[in-house]
Amino acid sequence: LLDLQTCDLVVELGAGPGTLTKRLAEVAGKVVAIEIDPKFKPLHQELFAPMKTPPSIVYEDALDVDYESFTNSNNGRLIVFGNLPYYLTTELILMTLNRLPDLSQALFMVEQGVTERLLAQPGTKKYGTLAIATNLFGTWKLERTVSRTAFFPKPNVTSALLSLNPGSNASERAVASDRAFHRFLVGLMQYRRKTLPNALTLSGAWTDSSLPKVTYDIFIEEHNLSSDVRAEQLSPVQLAALYLAVCPVCQNKTNSVE
Repeated sequence: LLDLQTCDLVVELGAGPGTLTKRLAEVAGKVVAIEIDPKFKPLHQELFAPMKTPPSIVYEDALDVDYESFTNSNNGRLIVFGNLPYYLTTELILMTLNRLPDLSQALFMVEQGVTERLLAQPGTKKYGTLAIATNLFGTWKLERTVSRTAFFPKPNVTSALLSLNPGSNASERAVASDRAFHRFLVGLMQYRRKTLPNALTLSGAWTDSSLPKVTYDIFIEEHNLSSDVRAEQLSPVQLAALYLAVCPVCQNKTNSVE
């Protein structure tokens, strides 16, 4: 699925015992695998010792790694792969957009239920920050579903393998990668069923001192939206335009998504 080449840099989120890491390193030019649990270190040393070009293992929390330290000098494609734990799926995918925005492709194994959140459309119950940011960044493709029996120990749920390919619009990718945009979405979607002005006000994104009402009115007119449109009805592109047009305060916030 990844069609790896010898010039590719692969970043793996969660190496685990390293079996897949070894297979990736046998094909790609360079593999950097992130693993939070140091108990795997002796196993990795034994597994990778015979390899001519072994992978590099970073024993840290994937959310805290300095990715620029090993991606800035990369001249080939940047590929991201991860078998993501359910409880960190949102954080790890949004982190990938923010910290590895120049990726050529990402491939994630997630619990099947997460697929609905990733592919959710405007106006649906599952539509939220994860769907908005990632679909603004690029296009998801469901590659396959994976049975519980494919894993040991066997999990309680079926998994899904999805690929994310970046879109051609650099400006949209830049907004999608912005942590302040993610924070803006988290706040706005807490009031998803409110009319847009109320959602903006309640989320703290819009105050009388920070935003002239005329700016909001221009946004509504340019995007041919009704005055009572709800936040959950806006497309990812419209939400990006809203963020840039009427939320200059949000753009100054650099905190991570809570």
